[in-house]
Amino acid sequence: MKTILLAISLLFSVSLYSQKVTLLYVNSNWNKSNDYKHLDSLKNVKVLKVNYDDQPKKFKQQVKSVPAIILFDENNKLKRVWQGGLSMKLDVEPKEIQAMINKISND
Repeated sequence: MKTILLAISLLFSVSLYSQKVTLLYVNSNWNKSNDYKHLDSLKNVKVLKVNYDDQPKKFKQQVKSVPAIILFDENNKLKRVWQGGLSMKLDVEPKEIQAMINKISND
C-alpha cells in the first residue's frame, strides 16, 4: 500500500512540475467577489495564485488592475497578460486562455 501511494505521489509531482507554462493569477482580498472561476478547468499549466496586497511595490506598478492572469513560458518569459480593467473582473473565456497555453506548450 505504501508503495502504491508513493508511486501515485511521485507521478503527481512529476506531472505538476513538468508543465511548460506557468499561469500567475493575481487578485486582491477586497475583490474576491470577482475571482476568476475557471482556473481549475485549465489543463497543462501550473497555476500560482498571489494576493496583490502582499506584493512588492515594483510588482504592483506592473499590474494595472485586478484580477489579472499572466502567462509565462518554461523560461519564465512573459507571454500574455489579461487584466480586469475598470470592471475589476476578467471577461476572458477559458478557451482563449487554454488556446494560448496550448500554443506556448507546442512552441
